[in-house]
Amino acid sequence: MTSANDLSGPSRAGGSPSRGRRREDAILAVALELVGEAGFDRLSVDAIAARARASKETIYSRWRTKDEIVAEALRRQSEGYAPEAPDTGSLRGDLRKVIDAQAAALGGEGDVSLLSLVGAVRDHPGLRDTVRAHIEHTHAAIGGAVARRAIARGELAAGADVATCMTLALSHLLFSALLNGSVPGHADRDKLVDQVLLPVLASQA
Repeated sequence: MTSANDLSGPSRAGGSPSRGRRREDAILAVALELVGEAGFDRLSVDAIAARARASKETIYSRWRTKDEIVAEALRRQSEGYAPEAPDTGSLRGDLRKVIDAQAAALGGEGDVSLLSLVGAVRDHPGLRDTVRAHIEHTHAAIGGAVARRAIARGELAAGADVATCMTLALSHLLFSALLNGSVPGHADRDKLVDQVLLPVLASQA
């Protein structure tokens, strides 16, 4: 964790811009840690300041609210992010890998759970815009790559919209998780691919 000296307050006049960036990055990383542990609703600036060993004055000099902090943290996390599309050798295999990755994101495996942000995304437009932009970027990049490979293998017709199917899949996983209290398991993910996504894509021929 970054030291207290790095986070105790604003940079002195003439200080290195990179040091200021490192200070902010450390605070933002702490914010995401806390969201991952307890959810957005229980996040507070006091808790961020305590764990980051930063003053609240330092935090409020840069961000006005906790949703601004989390939105900025997610934006920086996405900077330079190049989504990697699965390449299993088949459309079904690729879609199955996509579904597994979405389920992991909902469950917060190694990151902030999207489920923990549902209420915050609804209530805070800035955070909502950030999450939506990240999802749209990811789906466009991965969906495009999966579609191109499947078209080249003769599994899909040109113009097939895998990105929209990814959004459909994420919507189903999210809704199921909210209703049932957990992310759908492997059998349900198989059904989603075999009974929904593949037939939808086949109908686009």
